[in-house]
Order: sequence, then C-alpha cells, then structure tokens
Amino acid sequence: MNAIVDEAALMPKDAALADLHAAVATYNASRGRVTSDMYVRVVLIFGGYLVFAAFVAYIAWVEIATDVVGIVLGLLFVGGGFVWRFAIAPARQFQQSLRDRMLPLVFGFVDEVKYGHGAEPHFMRTMPGKELVQRDRNEHGDLIAGRHEGLTFVLAESEFITGSGKSRHTTFKGVIFHFLREQEFPGLLLAARRPNAVHRFMRDLFGGSSLALVTSGNVEVDSSHEFRTNRPDAATPIVQGALAKALDYLATEWRDDVVRIALNGRDCYLLVPARKDFFELPPVDTPIDFDRHLRPMIRDLVMLLATAKLVSRIS
Repeated sequence: MNAIVDEAALMPKDAALADLHAAVATYNASRGRVTSDMYVRVVLIFGGYLVFAAFVAYIAWVEIATDVVGIVLGLLFVGGGFVWRFAIAPARQFQQSLRDRMLPLVFGFVDEVKYGHGAEPHFMRTMPGKELVQRDRNEHGDLIAGRHEGLTFVLAESEFITGSGKSRHTTFKGVIFHFLREQEFPGLLLAARRPNAVHRFMRDLFGGSSLALVTSGNVEVDSSHEFRTNRPDAATPIVQGALAKALDYLATEWRDDVVRIALNGRDCYLLVPARKDFFELPPVDTPIDFDRHLRPMIRDLVMLLATAKLVSRIS
C-alpha cells in the first residue's frame, strides 16, 4: 500500500504546521486561568452541594420513615449530577470552543475545511441500509468536511444502534469517511475484512445479507474478506483488483473491529471502527502536546485520504 500511495506527500506542509503550533501555544497560555476557575467552581459549588446533601441525608435517616430514605437519596444523587455539570460547564464550553478553533487548524492542510458537531451528515441519506450495518438509529459527534487535491470528503464520528434499554446494542462505532468516485459503480458493492483473518464459515460480516457473494479467486484473500453485491458482473473486476488492498490497509491500522467499504453509484463509504474518540483532545487541565495529541489525528486523516485515493482509482 505504501508503494501505491505516498503518505508523506499527503501530510500537511511546514506553513500549516507552523500555524498549528502557534495555535497550540496560544491555547496552552490561556488554559491555566480556565483550569483554576474550574477548580474553584468545583470546590465551592459541588463541594457545597455535597455538604448540603450529607445534611439532608442525615435528617432523612433520623426523622423520616425508612421507606422514604431511598427516594431522598436517589433525588440527591440525581441532583448531584446536575450540580456537577453546572460546576464544570464553563470549562466544557472552553473545551468545545477549543475544538471549534483547533480542529480546522489541525486539518488546515485541507482546502475549504469545515467543522461541525452533532449534526447528521448529509451522506446518511444515500448510505446503504441494514445490508451494510444493522441499525435502528444513528448518533453523530464531530464532523470534518473539505477538499484535498481534488477529492471532496466528509469525515464523521458515528454510532449505529439497535434496540433500546437493556436490549440496546451498538453495531458500529467509529468514523465514516465519505467521498465521490469519478467512475460510477452500477449498483451496490459491499466489502469487509476483519483485523485477523478468519475463515468464512466462522463469520458473516454483513449479517446474512441477501446480496450475492462474489470472490476474488485468491484463496488467501477470500478466506479473510467478504464481498457482496447486486451486480456480480460489474463487481468481479473490482474485487479482483485493489479493493482488498484498501481493506487490508485500513485493517492494519484500525484493529478494533470489522472495517467496511461500500460503493453505491459514485458514493463511496469507508467505515472504520474505533473505540477512541477520533477527534479527542486532552481535558482542560492538561496542556496540548503536538506530537502526542495532534500528530496522530493528522496521520489518521492522511491514511483515510490515502485509502480514498486508492479506491477512487479502482475501475
């Protein structure tokens, strides 16, 4: 894969890195005051609530009927959650403002970069449904959109969920990278690979999909990959080409669960599972270190761009 796509060529240039280092220095210089204010609020507001809650709990234990004490303690516990969130709210707002300012700079090597949070990405309207990943509803976190060397993309943190309450199950949690290929695939093609090769009889990566199973003709590839489509005639040349290499590249770097690629017309989706927050920044009481906190985030995006460029050339 590295011979096919030069990751170093996709990394941000010196000017973009210099702007980012300057932004990190500015943030770290102002972080101390916000941290001190947060500690004071926690001590005064939340600490005061704990004293109040202990007093009320004592009165309830001594003066109120035993069967009511549990209710009082439950209400105090719930109230504590609200008070805690109120106490740290300014710090959380500062942290979100950091993300609003910092993430466009982190990905400043991307043209027309835009950052958002919590909104459903537009690509969900055309994304394949339960044949790709079982889901009843979606939840979305941070989102980055932009253009890099002619490739327009959207990268979103997403979680797919089935059921609710005790039957709630997360079927996918990670990032989805969406872009448009120049060449249209005349149907739907799904491809998946586990981080560790497992024979087909031990797996069903697409949950019993009714789509036709196609093979690459390579025994080693077909034992660890699964390809399904409604157009086997058009899918076979792609499956026998570089699609498996793109999956292998993703699975080598993201080992948390099954990686998937979906082609639907010109739309292409890379589904990369991740237990960590893709856009994770340290808490407000921790200074940002470029190499520890930001460089891995940049490299992850560069790797997704590299994979997208490889997939976009598959015909």
